Amino acid sequence: MPLLPVSLPSVWDVPVAAGVPALLGQSVGAGVSASASTTLATALDAALLAQAERQWGIFTQDNRPVLTSGHVRALGVQSQCRIANAPLEDGSFLSYNKVRVPGLYEVEMLCDGSSMELGSASALGDLLSSFGVSGLSGALQTRAVFMAALDSLVADLNLYHIVMPEAVYANVNVTGYRLRREARQGVSLLLAELSVQEVRLGASTTLAGTACPQGQAVCNAGHVQALASNMDVTGYQ
Repeated sequence: MPLLPVSLPSVWDVPVAAGVPALLGQSVGAGVSASASTTLATALDAALLAQAERQWGIFTQDNRPVLTSGHVRALGVQSQCRIANAPLEDGSFLSYNKVRVPGLYEVEMLCDGSSMELGSASALGDLLSSFGVSGLSGALQTRAVFMAALDSLVADLNLYHIVMPEAVYANVNVTGYRLRREARQGVSLLLAELSVQEVRLGASTTLAGTACPQGQAVCNAGHVQALASNMDVTGYQ
C-alpha cells in the first residue's frame, strides 16, 4: 500500500498561553506574550495563596497566623449535643436536659519548606549548603521550625481562633497532633493533623468576706435535701 504524502506547515501554530514555552518559529511578539502570560499566572497564583493564608488556618486573638510555615489542606468541624437519660420503671426511660458539648476540630496542614518567612537566612543557608558548608538548608530549617511550633502549640494554654471564609470558631486550644510523611508524596512534605478543642469560658463567682460569720451570704456547698416531685410520669412507656 503506497503511503500518501502529508504536507506539514512550515511554522506550527502553537498557542500562546500560561505554561506553554516559547518555541522556535514564533515571532518575537508571540514570545513576549507567552512570557508575560506565564509571569502573570505566577503572580496570580501567589496572590491567591496569600489571600487564602489570611482566610484559612489557626489565628491568635489579634488575627495573626500561628503556623506561617504551613498551608491548610483540610478542616473538619464536629458539633454535638448530648441528652441526659434517666431509667424508669418497667424498662422505660426519661430524657431531659439537652446540653451542647465542646466542639472538636481537625486541621490538616502541609509544610514542604517553601515558606519565605526566614528571609535572607534561608537563602544564605541554601547557598552555604550548595558549596558543601555544613548547615541547615532553608527548606530543612523551615520544616524544623514548623515541627517545633507544633510542640509549643500542644504545650501552651493560649486560646486561638479557627478561621475560614464562612465562619470563625473562637476560643479553641490545640490538644494534640499527628505527623505523617510518605514516600509517594515526597519525604520532604510534612502532613500534620492537629486536634483542636473548644474551651468554654464561664463566669467565676467571688465571695466577699464579712466582719461577722452570720453576715455571709448563703452558699450551696453541701448536700441538698431531696423533695417530692410533682412531675406526672404515667404517660411515659
